[in-house]
Amino acid sequence: MLNGLSIKNVAVIKELDVPINGGVTVLTGETGAGKSIIIDSINMILGARANKDIVRYGEEYASVQAVFEHIPSSIAAQLSENGIDADDDEIIISRRITAEGKSASRINGVMVPLALLREISGALINIHGQHDNQALLNPKKHIDFLDEYARCENLISEYRERYACLRQAERQIKALSSDEAEKARRMDLLEYQVNEIKSADLTDGEEEDLREQLAICENAEKITAALENAYSNVYESSEGMSAYDSLSAAVDSLSGVSDINPVIRSAYDALSNAMYAAEDAAHELKEFASGVEYDEQTLNDIEERLDIISKLKRKYGSTIAEILAFGRNAEDELKNIMTSAERLEELEAERAALEKSAAEAGNRLTAVRREKAAELSEKITQSLADLNMENAALSICVESGTDFFENGMDTVEFMIRTNPGEPMKPLAKIASGGELSRVILAIKSITAESDGVDTMIFDEIDTGVSGAAASRITQKLTCIGASKQVICITHLPQLAAAADTHYLIVKNSDGNMAETTLKPLTDEQRVEELARIIDGTHVTKLSLSHAGQMLENARGKK
Repeated sequence: MLNGLSIKNVAVIKELDVPINGGVTVLTGETGAGKSIIIDSINMILGARANKDIVRYGEEYASVQAVFEHIPSSIAAQLSENGIDADDDEIIISRRITAEGKSASRINGVMVPLALLREISGALINIHGQHDNQALLNPKKHIDFLDEYARCENLISEYRERYACLRQAERQIKALSSDEAEKARRMDLLEYQVNEIKSADLTDGEEEDLREQLAICENAEKITAALENAYSNVYESSEGMSAYDSLSAAVDSLSGVSDINPVIRSAYDALSNAMYAAEDAAHELKEFASGVEYDEQTLNDIEERLDIISKLKRKYGSTIAEILAFGRNAEDELKNIMTSAERLEELEAERAALEKSAAEAGNRLTAVRREKAAELSEKITQSLADLNMENAALSICVESGTDFFENGMDTVEFMIRTNPGEPMKPLAKIASGGELSRVILAIKSITAESDGVDTMIFDEIDTGVSGAAASRITQKLTCIGASKQVICITHLPQLAAAADTHYLIVKNSDGNMAETTLKPLTDEQRVEELARIIDGTHVTKLSLSHAGQMLENARGKK
């Protein structure tokens, strides 16, 4: 049960705390006072989409917090599974939107994804408003009302799994059954690409090796001269002592005295190492120089090979590795196309089996819907009689075909007869606004008996009704309020008079900023508010008397 709602910096609401009691709570106020903002705030708790536009001008964030108590054990178990403590039988759900558009949701202080927020809060609150009336005007939405009553989530889930597999097979068949001419063109292109890459006989790292060879070939004479000069200076000089000879002589000079002093020994070791290093370097230079040759044909071959690689890179990838990967993928695709006839035959057999499987699941779903449609039709008809539509009868038509849809193989439409002797006609075509409101209330009062949700919120569900119909709606909502927590935003004086708790929503302005506040009404103030609802802004003694009598009569019925 919802124990309290705190709203901060949401549109025209700066800060608002709404304590919620049991029974029926009504919120009334002038049009534009901010009633819709309260509903938007509750929708935030329910995980509805919210953006930075809801943040009150000049503030850094908007936040909504709802406190629930006496939560079902199933919800507590689900929270525990997600690492959220709910042992004290109370949970706090909050949502915060920053002026930059960032959103954060928490349950008992633990940040949670929006999907979990929706799942938990949706099991605690049901909110019903004018959008439900609009949904009744769309026959495609009627199946949702029936499924809400039928509670066939498991059957729908089973069907959707099979439906998804069937659609995947159909997409694969469509891809393989493409135009034969296009398939032939694609095969020609793939064959050319595969052959071109294969004939190049590339190896990974080849380009780097070729560029090293090219640099040597292009500078062969310069490299040879430099190597010979370096070798001569280091090891075999024809014009005096080489570096190696000089180092060797120095080492010989120190060999007899190296053990006398550590400084001499250190110099001796360093010169010895330098001598051996010079010898090794000289041998490496000589060996490398023996392989440096200028060969114009070799140079041409290297340049030609690099040109081939460059052309392939422009077509198939920026590196040899990417070119080779492109070739493998093209070869795989070519094989798939060449074997597509065989695969297509396999997929057709698979589709037939999947169609049969989906149809079986769809037929089970249809059977449940038809059974529950008959039950719901009878219950709605009975409930409509309680709502001053004694002569009305509602029937839910479930038609099943061979086509597969996201929610099954059925089309569902609500049909209604508002007067005796008339044929059933589509509800969406003939129902007035007041009739739609009563049909919605009838459906919601029925589903409330089994959905396990303790809090029901009705946003101007009384639209388009007055007189006796308004009284009947009031009776229905107070009846629901006997076992559920009911919160109503209303313009009906009958409903406002029958409420257990009455809040007035007021918007004030200082000339710069507007602010919505919430005021709990005393008995005297309730009479004044009821008179305003009855007569508008011009309250008379007669309307005050009428309002007082209405409030007294409502108390007498409790």
